Amino acid sequence: MLKDFTEALGRYLVSRMAAMPEKPVASFSLPGAVAGQNALSIFLSAMAEDLDLRSSEPQYERQGLELVALPPPIRLRCTFIVSAWPAANKPPEEAAFAQLQLLGEAYRLMASLKTLPTAVLPEPMKGPGLPKPAIALVEDGLSGKPEFWTSAGCAFRPAFAFAATISLPVTERQYDHLVEEVRVDYDVKL
Repeated sequence: MLKDFTEALGRYLVSRMAAMPEKPVASFSLPGAVAGQNALSIFLSAMAEDLDLRSSEPQYERQGLELVALPPPIRLRCTFIVSAWPAANKPPEEAAFAQLQLLGEAYRLMASLKTLPTAVLPEPMKGPGLPKPAIALVEDGLSGKPEFWTSAGCAFRPAFAFAATISLPVTERQYDHLVEEVRVDYDVKL
């Protein structure tokens, strides 16, 4: 589901940037240029369960005479680093401005986004009872460090980070019978 969400996010961002002179492609690997194209790198840098958003209340579903308790979904906070990569065939100054334009437009779109529209969400995330992904710009301690960019094999780039908290359904089901046994006791006194 995480792969589907990340791809849907990339498609949504790129489609919203269609008015740009050179529409970018979305890349999900380590930050770096995509041969011959403008690119937005959307790199997953961290994941952790968000216990503050996880509910402890199960949801119940009726199946015949049984109630099925569905555990609450896991709330997974994913931190992404977004960087922009202009097509390599541009002169250096033009490439720098193209990079700023791409990054600025991506930042503007992400700043206005609180969640992805339901129509763009992958099918498993449209399930009943699943909260929509929550998206927020965040400060991260990674994108500003030279070590990160060196390990990615490229020079330092301006970048920003956002967190997306998605719901992962737990498939374990717990069955509770509505009626397990009927017993009637009468105390008869004569």
